[in-house]
Amino acid sequence: MDFKSLLQKIVENVDGAIGAAVIGEDGIAIDKFSAKSEFDITAAGAEYSTIISSARKASTSFGLGKTNEVLISTEKATMIMMVVGTSYFVTLALSLDGNLGRGRLELKKAIPELEKLL
Repeated sequence: MDFKSLLQKIVENVDGAIGAAVIGEDGIAIDKFSAKSEFDITAAGAEYSTIISSARKASTSFGLGKTNEVLISTEKATMIMMVVGTSYFVTLALSLDGNLGRGRLELKKAIPELEKLL
């Protein structure tokens, strides 16, 4: 399975999913899948890469261990970001009525496969 197929599977398995992407810590997308053409998951992931980087530094500085997941909820969507390997993360955008628990589960299940592809 390739990145796009895996991301599409995640989006299709989660009610309310808008899109998913694999992003490098530099903010550059490896691949993406969007269920709504008007939502640019690549741009959103690139902007949120700085938050992942900051969370990683803070976790280490405070002796809390490795950052695994960051969740951001806004007025219009929820972004779930999970670390993949040492330099990447996968992000899933959900509508506010999206299934957050299922989204987290699908991302966790996908991480081993994503790490193999990297």
